[in-house]
Amino acid sequence: MSMQHQTGNSSKFIALWRRALTLPNLDELSPKLVDAWAMQHGTAVTQVGEAEVGSFVKTPAIRLELDGGDCGYLPKVPAEQHPAWDARRASCEQRAKLWRKVEWFEPLWVPQARVEALLQDVRSCDHERALELFNYHASTIYTVPFQAVCVAQLIPQCRSLQEFVPLVRESFLAFYSGYRASSIAALIPLVESAVSRIAKEAGGGQDLTTVDAVEKAVASAIDKATSIYFEGSWAPREYRTMSYLLALDERIYVFETFRRWLRTSFFERTGEYSGTTWLNRHLFAHGMSASWQQAPNFIRLIVALTTLGVIERWGTDSSGASLFFPEMDGDARLLWQEALFRAKAQGILNRLAEERYHAHGRLVPEMPTDDGTTLRRAILADDCINDLVRPLRDAGWSVEVDDPDESGLYITLCAKSASSCFGLALLYSCATANQIYRALANEADIILYRGAPYHQDQYAYGIDAHVGPVTGWQPPAAPGLGARR
Repeated sequence: MSMQHQTGNSSKFIALWRRALTLPNLDELSPKLVDAWAMQHGTAVTQVGEAEVGSFVKTPAIRLELDGGDCGYLPKVPAEQHPAWDARRASCEQRAKLWRKVEWFEPLWVPQARVEALLQDVRSCDHERALELFNYHASTIYTVPFQAVCVAQLIPQCRSLQEFVPLVRESFLAFYSGYRASSIAALIPLVESAVSRIAKEAGGGQDLTTVDAVEKAVASAIDKATSIYFEGSWAPREYRTMSYLLALDERIYVFETFRRWLRTSFFERTGEYSGTTWLNRHLFAHGMSASWQQAPNFIRLIVALTTLGVIERWGTDSSGASLFFPEMDGDARLLWQEALFRAKAQGILNRLAEERYHAHGRLVPEMPTDDGTTLRRAILADDCINDLVRPLRDAGWSVEVDDPDESGLYITLCAKSASSCFGLALLYSCATANQIYRALANEADIILYRGAPYHQDQYAYGIDAHVGPVTGWQPPAAPGLGARR
């Protein structure tokens, strides 16, 4: 993957470089030697000297300017099998493996300290745990304000996405209104659309496959970064490759790891995909799995679309997202505030829905990105404290409380005094499966439930424990202590 910078004097630079390759070591190159060669070849040199070229890690070279203004660089280090380069390349590839592990890429707009903390956490664990840790870090890095800036300020600058800006904005608000799977589904096709449009604008033609479009789009951005690395001057072809510059130019590293994510994760063939995010265009399009509906994938899509804006800007010299993250403007601030308002409103609606279904002895139906467990566990914990723990402590008991079960269907307690103890269980609802009643009865003397009785005899049968609503039960005074006032 390279784009050789062409000048009117390319053949003269090539001749000098071939002469340089006859040296035992490239570090023997000197301005005096190159000037002498140029004179032997009849090449008019107006300036020659030692230089270091590159935006990040620099390449030592001889810089020469020919008559007419064309400039070129003759590197003084080999393009491969150089100890320092080999070490940097190995480090970069190891880092790329960690990004592959969490199905992501070297990020833009994120402080290096945050990136290093993320990579350190995922380094030694398995894929599933690494993904959990990545999702945690991503939620603290790609916050709602960050996403709002992407949606309101960066994505609208991308020519390949301008047609879809209203859709992206609606998806963002819908996500924080509770319609998460729908929001994710709306954004997945936009990645392919943007890649195809960028590739076409970069000269890729009409009939590119998706894989070829990815290659063309990202290669165009890497070529631009390569030209900038060598300051628009001539350099040997082998030094203008992604392979050489991957470990030297941070922009090229970002673009290349993004290309790898597109190829090996997002656009990976259905039968070959082996990731854990399930954010794969083919699995989504062909209905092969529903796991792409995981809520963290929405954040990934917003960031991926914004990154494509950077690829567009670099690859096509058109408007697009900047490498520098902007300050939040008024539009982004309003969008952020609207998202927060919708999230709060959705919380109220979720609680009203919970109360309505609970009154009919049912759980709120599971949604693709929300099975209701989080809300049930929170409600159980609150009601347990208010309706059981506090009355028991007022009656003189010491209380030990377990966490709500994983499904948010019950929570268990143990009340102790100096001379006795008994177990309790609080159910989310009276209408709980009989096998749960029976299991709890093996440990709890008293089983209580939230709300009013709902066909209690159809659920709580075949057990000896006391069963009833928590609001209708009063704890006895602890023996020998009496009730505290």
